[in-house]
Amino acid sequence: MIDCHAHLIPNVDDGSTSLESSIHVLRQMAAGGVKSVICTSHYMKGHYQYKYENYLSRYRELEAEIKIQKIPITIYPGAEVFLTPGISDEIKSHKLTLAESSYVLIETDLNGLPRDFDKNMFDIVRHGYKPILAHAERYVSVMMKTRSVKSMIRRNIYVQINAASLIGGYGEKVKQTAWKLLHMGWVHLMGSDEHIKGDYTAFFKAIEKISEHVDEPTAKLLTQTHPNAILTNDLIPFDYVMVHRVHKKNLVKRLMRTLGI
Repeated sequence: MIDCHAHLIPNVDDGSTSLESSIHVLRQMAAGGVKSVICTSHYMKGHYQYKYENYLSRYRELEAEIKIQKIPITIYPGAEVFLTPGISDEIKSHKLTLAESSYVLIETDLNGLPRDFDKNMFDIVRHGYKPILAHAERYVSVMMKTRSVKSMIRRNIYVQINAASLIGGYGEKVKQTAWKLLHMGWVHLMGSDEHIKGDYTAFFKAIEKISEHVDEPTAKLLTQTHPNAILTNDLIPFDYVMVHRVHKKNLVKRLMRTLGI
């Protein structure tokens, strides 16, 4: 398994505050079967803004400690970039993509997608990057109009959800939205969004829930196949349900239940 969204680099953002804390969680990850983690520290102008060299120094410190502790996990550099006009320039200059690929994890205001969301996302695509909307289920705009995500995907935007959302970690409305996105086939990746606030359990519980309520192939796509495509910089299919033909008959039944048919 691969966790594509975790805040493990110490003292960079609101995630890990120490090397020891990061190592503790990495042991839990490894024990559960996670083999790779993309370390997505927040990058936000005026708040979490740093030079790539500073991030890389702390990243390498954690990488070295993992080897010393003999934890069977490989970490990769990355960022969770707050969407602002012209951010494409900083994505390039600060090397903010995931695992040195063309994929970039993007977040914005949880209270509602800004009016210039489409324009700024298109600018990222135009510069050759593949934007992934982080924790899509947590945006008020998406909760109010879930179908808007379908339009995003048609505009070359990938979708990531948080594991904790599927088990109620952010409240019932977020949970409902996450499951609806999942049943509709509008989720490409699932990450933990781990901030070192407790035990690393939600990721594994969510995989079990997806396997139970959707199917195992989908759980594998979201936590193995698709995140691995990021590591190799291969293309993740936008309409993966049709590409992989995952349990077609069961998918139709799920869609009918979701739509109340």
